[in-house]
Amino acid sequence: MLSGLRKLRRQATVSDHTDPEQERKSINFENFYNSWKIEAVERSKSVEDVIGFLKKGSLLWKVKSLSKWYRRKYTLDFEHLKINYEPSHKPVCVERNTTLDISDIHDVRKGWKTDIFNRIASKVEKRIVKLPSSPPLVDERNCFSIIIGINKSSLDLVAPDEHVCDMWVRGLQHLVAVVRSLEQEKNYDRWLKRQFQSADKDNNGVLDFDECVDLIKQLNIQLDKQTAKKLFQAADTDKRTKGDQPALDEREFVTFYHSLLKRPDLEAIFQRYSNGELLMTSEELADFLRGEQKMNVTSDFCREMIETYEPSESKLAGLLSHDGFQMFMSSKQVHIFNPEHSMVYQDMEQPMTHYFIASSHNTYLLGNQLTGMSSVEAYIIALQKGCRCVELDCWDGDDGEPVIYHGYTLTSKIRFCDVISDAIKPYAFQYSEYPLILSIENHCSVHQQARMAHHLKSILGDMLFVTPVDESLGKMPSPKHFHKKILLKAKKLPSDKEKQGLQALTQKVGAMMDGKKSPRPSTECDESCTVDESESDNSEPETGSAPEELTAKHDKKKKKKMIAPALSVLVNYIKAVHFHSFEQSQLAGKWWTMSSFGESKALGFVADHAAELVEYNKHQLSRIYPSGKRQDSSNLNPVPFWNTGCQIVALNYQTPGKPTSYNQGMFRRNGGCGYVLKPAMLRSVDRFDPTADPGDIQLEETETDTGPSPAESEPAVSPPPPEPRFRQTLKLRIISGAYIPKPAGSSLDDIIDPYVNVYVTGHPADENKLKTAVVKNNGFNPVWDELLTIPVRMPDFCLLDLVVRDHSTTGSNYILGHYCIHFDDLMPGYRYVPLEDMEGNSLSPASLFVHVEFSHQ
Repeated sequence: MLSGLRKLRRQATVSDHTDPEQERKSINFENFYNSWKIEAVERSKSVEDVIGFLKKGSLLWKVKSLSKWYRRKYTLDFEHLKINYEPSHKPVCVERNTTLDISDIHDVRKGWKTDIFNRIASKVEKRIVKLPSSPPLVDERNCFSIIIGINKSSLDLVAPDEHVCDMWVRGLQHLVAVVRSLEQEKNYDRWLKRQFQSADKDNNGVLDFDECVDLIKQLNIQLDKQTAKKLFQAADTDKRTKGDQPALDEREFVTFYHSLLKRPDLEAIFQRYSNGELLMTSEELADFLRGEQKMNVTSDFCREMIETYEPSESKLAGLLSHDGFQMFMSSKQVHIFNPEHSMVYQDMEQPMTHYFIASSHNTYLLGNQLTGMSSVEAYIIALQKGCRCVELDCWDGDDGEPVIYHGYTLTSKIRFCDVISDAIKPYAFQYSEYPLILSIENHCSVHQQARMAHHLKSILGDMLFVTPVDESLGKMPSPKHFHKKILLKAKKLPSDKEKQGLQALTQKVGAMMDGKKSPRPSTECDESCTVDESESDNSEPETGSAPEELTAKHDKKKKKKMIAPALSVLVNYIKAVHFHSFEQSQLAGKWWTMSSFGESKALGFVADHAAELVEYNKHQLSRIYPSGKRQDSSNLNPVPFWNTGCQIVALNYQTPGKPTSYNQGMFRRNGGCGYVLKPAMLRSVDRFDPTADPGDIQLEETETDTGPSPAESEPAVSPPPPEPRFRQTLKLRIISGAYIPKPAGSSLDDIIDPYVNVYVTGHPADENKLKTAVVKNNGFNPVWDELLTIPVRMPDFCLLDLVVRDHSTTGSNYILGHYCIHFDDLMPGYRYVPLEDMEGNSLSPASLFVHVEFSHQ
């Protein structure tokens, strides 16, 4: 059997080498790239009609503000999956085409659902406005927005009628979905095509030698011209010319590109498992995956992988070439992140106090907290990143409508109702089905609090969880219990005052309906609407920017807080209260209340009362937020607070850095749903001090709760918690990198000198930093091949951040990309590590290639 496969493998190899035309077809990504497009898009006649309409183009208005509208023609370039548009008037001397790549489109929204449209809506009584220099009236039904790129900027457009608007929205949404559905290797081919198009300066479909040399520099490759010329000539099979110079077309460019990429690391692995042959059988692939990768795979799976990733006709014989193996080793199949953890895999029926919850601070800000812009888009971005607790700083608006902004500062204002209708309602459960917490910082008058309550109920409807607390439960219900529900975290009136206030309001409304004069306006409140400071949240002033005398006045006013009964009644399982002491909280037993702690106060608890804080967080939620002194919206380090079981550690999502990197590593697990079950030690009935030496820790296997929350109607039997793991050794070999990007602002001639830092964080005993050597003048395919031995004493708490930097002798060592991952999410064997920027956006195809091995100390 094996000898027959060897013979068939050699025949396939000979066939590949003796048929140049067939070899060219095997690497012609144009056919490969178009095949999915034809199948996925043109299979539907209705979709085909829409695409045809977009290809013909439409005259649309681009909206910049209420007074700035620009008429342009927008056309779909279906072949290259781009939108082309031009200004309606441009100087004769300027020849300019503007394009937008479909792959850069993040979202397509019909209606007025961006900051620009919302600002317009706030200035007109109805959502209808007359376009400048245009006779027809255009309303919201004719408007749509395209959300673009990493920064989520918006292209706001108005169509001549609703039919044209619907055609563009439907067509673009379909194309965006198709592009997102592409597998890794197809995205890789699209990236190759982009490189060709960017290097094709004259846009004539071919590259001459000088353009290829520029491309080599752009790809971070240091290569002498003589070698580059040799590779160029080898790829030039059709002998095309550009002027009087030889040139490469797209197909030849792919050949040239692959000749640049030499992966001796992968070649060695391939040769070892193929027994030195040019092609690998499915059985040999299975041996590699089972033995080296520790993957339990079937023969059918291996044959499927060969069918998927092998670019040549060898796949018909069930054989994998080195090129196919290289594509496979850059795919999701060998991702360093455990694929089972990309879905919700943890028990979601534990009390909510047993989970870390992805949380945002000053969610509305796109910049700093002094002069930054407030934006509805900021909420959408946070929710799309899996955030499950967003903050709304609510203040009185000039027109009677509450607004959100950072009080006592120059930050811009957005309307509360716009945030609820355009961000919270449509995106609350688009990326996670588990509960969303609205953390309300209430600075509004009673009248505008009533408006807040009205908007919450009328816009969110059944999404808002308004059932009163069932105190008999004895603990918080589970995330599953609050499935697709929104909870309010806010201050609340005592029950008697709340009931009294609601009754008074009902009487006033009834009197008004009967035509009788109400003794006081229905928006006013008396003593029944006040709550003492001791009953409210103990949050420190978060502005950190108001003058001292203003802050002092603010503190005096906080002694008695007026709360509208209509808003208070919406608060149930997350009532904000003042924290007095750990002992008093334990005696009170009010598990449905929670307190917020400023950074400095929380750090004091970690330093002096770590074990007490752990115990507190087993039964009650706590929220930690950055110091008000962080006026640049920098972040606190969330790790010490996670170590003590704090569930809601709020970060400024708009500010990249180590804290947000750790946040990405923590919450990319469990399907990215925004809820991560805390380590067993933080849920156990045994007392645990996270600052103690790991060697002194002795824990029982029993937990506070080994079954589901009592709020579940039909509790399932949960397996016993895993025994805490101690003292493991991670052997991480940093082998190589690929397509490492240059720092922003680099010139064409700049070549990077990359190296890798590995930051280890978690338990204080595991804090560590390791570094590879520097590879000079190569960001395209640097090779380090360095083994880093990392002792990990508390794996359940451990995060690793792999950071690629550019070595500089004169300035900062710029971060070129990174990937943060929890220890429990690591996969053994040879693994592909996709790099991201510091905001968590993919830098594909930039990556690292590593080998992971575990052992017990």
